[in-house]
Amino acid sequence: MVPVIRKATAGDLDAMHLIEGQGQARWNRRQFEDELRLAFSDVWVLDDGGQVVGFAVTWTVADEIQLNNIGIREDSRRRGLGAVLMDHIIAAARRGGSARAVFLEVSEQNERARLFYRSCGFIERGRRKRYYDGIDAILMERELG
Repeated sequence: MVPVIRKATAGDLDAMHLIEGQGQARWNRRQFEDELRLAFSDVWVLDDGGQVVGFAVTWTVADEIQLNNIGIREDSRRRGLGAVLMDHIIAAARRGGSARAVFLEVSEQNERARLFYRSCGFIERGRRKRYYDGIDAILMERELG
């Protein structure tokens, strides 16, 4: 079965929180719940046969998309699902018509994620000093034009 990307619902919160715990685990369940209520937030899940195997949270602010969080369930990694989810985010941003770029922050120590983002066309644009508990965040951008 081909995974489907859909808007997240409250019924997806436990699965998203579980996936978050398998990665960097910076968000708690309440943060995901809060995102579902924000008008400028899009929360997507990657549903594979009725099971949530990935998620992404983006904000639309003016002419920018901010990728705030993305994750793939541990037992579903290395299947290209992260790229499928990222392609969806980029396509949705383009369909919206007003976004000029997608931005994100990633820990300087998370080399695997940085390589993934580079493979998706993101380039490093700067740093936020000590952003993650004393660890610098790398600012990355993917232009849509």
